[in-house]
Amino acid sequence: MENVTTIDLQKYIAEKKETTKIFAHFCSHTPEEIIHAAGILPVRVFGEDTIEKASTHLQSYCCSYAKRVLEQGLASEYDGTVFVHSCDTMQRLSDIWAQNIPEQFHETVIFPIAVDKGLNYLVKELQRFKTRLEEYAGDISEDSLKKSIQIYNENRGLLHKLYEKRKEGHIPAVTVDKIMRASMTMVKEEHTELLNQFLDEVELQENSHPRLLIVGSVVLDPEILDIIEEYGSIRYDDLCVGSRYLEKAEELSLKGIAQRYQRMWCPCRAATSSRVDYLIEKCKEYSIDGAVLLLQKFCEPYFFEAVHFRNQLKENYPCLQLELE
Repeated sequence: MENVTTIDLQKYIAEKKETTKIFAHFCSHTPEEIIHAAGILPVRVFGEDTIEKASTHLQSYCCSYAKRVLEQGLASEYDGTVFVHSCDTMQRLSDIWAQNIPEQFHETVIFPIAVDKGLNYLVKELQRFKTRLEEYAGDISEDSLKKSIQIYNENRGLLHKLYEKRKEGHIPAVTVDKIMRASMTMVKEEHTELLNQFLDEVELQENSHPRLLIVGSVVLDPEILDIIEEYGSIRYDDLCVGSRYLEKAEELSLKGIAQRYQRMWCPCRAATSSRVDYLIEKCKEYSIDGAVLLLQKFCEPYFFEAVHFRNQLKENYPCLQLELE
């Protein structure tokens, strides 16, 4: 059986394309459960390392994540693409993608800014998306949707156990990143099997000091995690491709999916509670010594939040801000 940390994800996707329809997506708020229930594999795109063609479609002040995923989209063949209305750059990327990349299916799920006050709207929007997807893939039964939500809940529960193990000892951050990327790429049932094996066999290392919290969105170049861990150990992360993905749907329905989004923090949404208070609690829970903010250049929503995060966190914890490109 292949190891969840060593599997070649590009090869995996290429093999799945032969038998399975694949939809690209770019956000942890994507309704993957609905896509899964339609018999389609949702794959989170992390982008190409080298940018060539994408620069002719996006301005120089757009973030490197948008450029990288567009570069991959121009070079790859997906059966469809699902965007979520997050930041302005990704919203406009949806339009650019639709105009330049011919696909069988293209859709954008429009989230309310105040998710806590827009539950009814969001449920209707998820229903609209489900109906639109059914026009492409056929009927999605209530039982199929419930089963998919259960499958995703099981996987996220195991990912939560992975994060709990980081309290007991050190798991290299790049290993956690590989597992998270695989979770967002592989068929969930297959990933769950490999993740169970990993959790049974993982050998925890001794934490080195300082014990760190990292905060950000997407880590495009995992090498930065290894560099940081030359000076300490990353014990917890607050990343949209990390711990923020772990939230489970408590109700097996579209409403349950919508309520899950209400509990997921994002700088593109109106805050319902203090994120700094949450981070400080996590610092206490994981015995954190200091924090590192990893910010993608030109990512305006995170830069807006970073000022407040840095000023508040440094009252109790040393805080370093790194700008990445």
